[in-house]
Amino acid sequence: MNRVKIPAIEWKRLLLELIVVFLGVTAGFLLNNWQMEKQDLRLEEKYMAGFRQDVHYNIDELKAAISSDSSWLQNAKSKLLPIRDGTITFDSANAIVKQIISISKINLQTGTYQDIINSGNLNIINNFKIKKQIVDYHVAISGVEFVDNYFYNYFSDIVMPYIFSNFSVLHGRIEDPKIIYSVQFANLIAGYFSMVQQRQSAYKEMLQKSYDLEGTLKPLHTLEE
Repeated sequence: MNRVKIPAIEWKRLLLELIVVFLGVTAGFLLNNWQMEKQDLRLEEKYMAGFRQDVHYNIDELKAAISSDSSWLQNAKSKLLPIRDGTITFDSANAIVKQIISISKINLQTGTYQDIINSGNLNIINNFKIKKQIVDYHVAISGVEFVDNYFYNYFSDIVMPYIFSNFSVLHGRIEDPKIIYSVQFANLIAGYFSMVQQRQSAYKEMLQKSYDLEGTLKPLHTLEE
């Protein structure tokens, strides 16, 4: 019988091929990871730019709202003591009623935060402190919205029904001059005044948080440039 000749295994060549395959797979894995990290970094930068834009907008809105409330409070404060003492004049009473027949609500931007939460990308922000500050900032915005909504409900449920019952919009005056010395009138004005004070206080706290977050995000922006 003829013996079958088995070729000798070229171990060196086989080992070299295994090393080449290993390096190829490893390189592909590292390249894929690098591309994903680069993509995540670009997405993080996009969100950070959005947060900077939102905070900048909110600062302008809050400053304008605080200034408006300050003017209103200063103007109305001079009428509180005469209302309390029952010495308010008919013209002054009409003037302050005209000041409370409208209400405004601040519109703070949260679009970037809503986007990152809805997409599940919050953890793309690598810096834990910055991420926590951003989350706390938007929780604070919810608090401001609560104060705004509470004020709006007071305006809708208490102020406007009283105004429609006692104030002639066509003539621009209170129909019965006697009511300006009533407890109901005093409570109405004092309640509205208190609501504006609370709202302004919430706005001031929110403005400080906005400045703090802006200060945190600014160095990142400078670094990127």
